Amino acid sequence: MNKKTIITMMLALVTMTGLAQTKTATITGYSPTLKDGTVAVCYINYAAVANDTVRGGHFTITVPVDGFTQSDLMLVGEGCPNSSMTLYLRPDALIQLSGTDCLFPLWKVDSPIAEQQTRNSIVIHIAEVFKEYLQQCVVDASWSKTQHAYSKVLKQTMDVLPSLPVDAASLHELATVALHSQNYETFPYAQQLRELEETTAARAPKGFEQELSGIHTLVYPPHILQVGEEAVDAELFDLQGNKHHLFDAFAHGRYVLIAFWSYGCGVSLSVQPDMNELYRQNSDKLEIVSINLDHLSVWQQNTSEKQMAWKNWNEGKIRRGGIDAHYCDFPATPYFILISPDKRIVWKDMGFDPAWFSGIADVVNGLRH
Repeated sequence: MNKKTIITMMLALVTMTGLAQTKTATITGYSPTLKDGTVAVCYINYAAVANDTVRGGHFTITVPVDGFTQSDLMLVGEGCPNSSMTLYLRPDALIQLSGTDCLFPLWKVDSPIAEQQTRNSIVIHIAEVFKEYLQQCVVDASWSKTQHAYSKVLKQTMDVLPSLPVDAASLHELATVALHSQNYETFPYAQQLRELEETTAARAPKGFEQELSGIHTLVYPPHILQVGEEAVDAELFDLQGNKHHLFDAFAHGRYVLIAFWSYGCGVSLSVQPDMNELYRQNSDKLEIVSINLDHLSVWQQNTSEKQMAWKNWNEGKIRRGGIDAHYCDFPATPYFILISPDKRIVWKDMGFDPAWFSGIADVVNGLRH
């Protein structure tokens, strides 16, 4: 075998290896009402992974996927609702979307993936009330109006789920209902939700134990700790996979600031320089534990570890399925909890106000109680 033949074979092997590692799914969409310049973005585990700009009503997104994957599509442009569309992907799959308006979560979805057929059945059933909700999103209606409209979406979703297979799609919809039910002071369909959770768990095939556990926690949430109450411990993981306990952070008698955060939350990321300054000036009296609520793969691939001088951990559970359900009154990020050295909650709030960190500094330095 001569040198030229060996080189040719090596190049072919490299090319084949590259092709084997580059697995993608394709999402195409068309509506004559879409404005040029509208941006179509695909998210996987709350992280944007691919996008395209609409031209002539069309867009095409090539999404890297290793296997069966749940994704969310958003269209950002004039006339599009601030909402998302759940799409299921796998390597080499072509997902074709089509509509006659900008209410893209209601568009027709042609897909070879069984879970998408489950999702399509749900959308068909809830179409009328879902359209009402999306139209209110477009005009930026009041919170009370959109919540009233969305309650009907949740109700009709629960109505259709018993007739569908228990799979990744139906469980995702049930989890969505359970999560959003917590946004209502009194959820009017709570009993139906409890009964549906029980019957779904009984029908579910093996392999969905984590999803079912998370849904159960959403339907029967634990007591949410308030100021003055004693903190609870949890097992967490660092980026190297090492196990830690939240209470390890109290080892040196410092205050502990828990910061729940996500890559899909812009405020969670923008606040990190302020946290860095807070920690730099008070690290002798304050420990910070950032608890990421994203899927482990998203957290590991997009880590901000280099920006964090403090602890950066993850519980490895779905949102509201773990420690956040004990501490956070609402499923929102960022969410901050300040705990005293004797493990009592001193303060908690969601979002961010620059004055908070100066107040925390005063507390840990004994200038404020």
